Amino acid sequence: MEHDALVSEYSHLKNLSREKEALHSLTKIASLVKPIMRARNFKVGVLAEFYPDQQNLLGVNHDRGQKICLRLRYPGDVNQFLPLEQVVDTMLHELAHNVHGPHNQAFHALWDQERKEYEALLSKGYTGEGFLSDGRQLGGRRIPMHEARRLARAAAEKRAILNAGSGQRLGGRPIRVGTDIRDVIVSAIERRSTVIKGCGAEDKNDKEIEELASQATRNGFKTKADEDKVNDRAIAEAMWELVQEDQQKEYGDSYVPSTPENPTGNGGGKVVSSQVTTSSSSSKSAFVSKPSAGTSKHMSRLVSESTAKKPKQEASKSAPAPVPPSVAPLTGWTCEICTLHNPINFLCCDACTTERPPETTKRIAEEGRRKISATQPTNLKTSTWTCKRCTTEMEDKWWTCSTCGTMKESS
Repeated sequence: MEHDALVSEYSHLKNLSREKEALHSLTKIASLVKPIMRARNFKVGVLAEFYPDQQNLLGVNHDRGQKICLRLRYPGDVNQFLPLEQVVDTMLHELAHNVHGPHNQAFHALWDQERKEYEALLSKGYTGEGFLSDGRQLGGRRIPMHEARRLARAAAEKRAILNAGSGQRLGGRPIRVGTDIRDVIVSAIERRSTVIKGCGAEDKNDKEIEELASQATRNGFKTKADEDKVNDRAIAEAMWELVQEDQQKEYGDSYVPSTPENPTGNGGGKVVSSQVTTSSSSSKSAFVSKPSAGTSKHMSRLVSESTAKKPKQEASKSAPAPVPPSVAPLTGWTCEICTLHNPINFLCCDACTTERPPETTKRIAEEGRRKISATQPTNLKTSTWTCKRCTTEMEDKWWTCSTCGTMKESS
């Protein structure tokens, strides 16, 4: 048995119907997210069911995990339970509040990483504790870790065959053939927005959240969490290792594991460039999609081409100056519409295609100019002007910006 439980107690509403199902839902949700919690050493004192009067309220986190309350039932119909996948997403959202209070960029990066890890666990066949128990006796004696890894890998391979070409995402449901991908994107945005608006941190202060949590446990029946079975934990950890192996392959040397010290990991971003920086170990602590000097430039093609046409003998006269380290490199940007945390070199949101904020684009341009200025030999530098509208750098001989067409203000 595991004595250091990640969830200490459960509390379900005793005055509502289908009490046993409510308790089962709470334990199932905890079971599904425990590998994600264990990696970060997240603890929850009481995981409680609540049924607030505010119909869109889905969850609250009081005092960084002391109590997490989840809506399990539809507003207006206490006999009908919400889809489990929706409540799990709310749970992941509330767990992110164990680290970050406001819904800022850091919060969304952590939530995105948790969701990505949960999807990966589902894709491996993980369905919570005891998911390999059907038809297989795991109790009686502790299985060695190598056997747990073998069982986990076999389950993952079986699920991979079943899922081949299904396009499954969060919730485990495949995208139906003929479905408009735009409808899928809109649906994902709406689900995300619903969870955000349904979080107590969105419009309630600490005192109001505390009162909601206290009311839930006052009206609830508490159940002390069972100690986790060692074999279930071993297989869950083996399954988690498979997820980390896949992410390490995806990110390469930029891979950042999710740990108590760095719960955000890679922030749920995607690798979009085949060129991964491997020059120093410090790059491993950076966001995966931090652009290289070649991709972060925001300089007109006309300027770069003009520089490239300079005689080679001139270039040999002076060696390039070393690139100064970036003081505070950007790690990504958060979409103002759907709040998805995107890699810094994405021009538009990966979910809803909203354009990257202008202030982020300007900062990228500034970093690009600093790198260009530091690496270009003095005798090769070309007189340039900066577009006031989009901040693209242009060679002086051009009167209009090649990016937006704006005319320079002076000759």
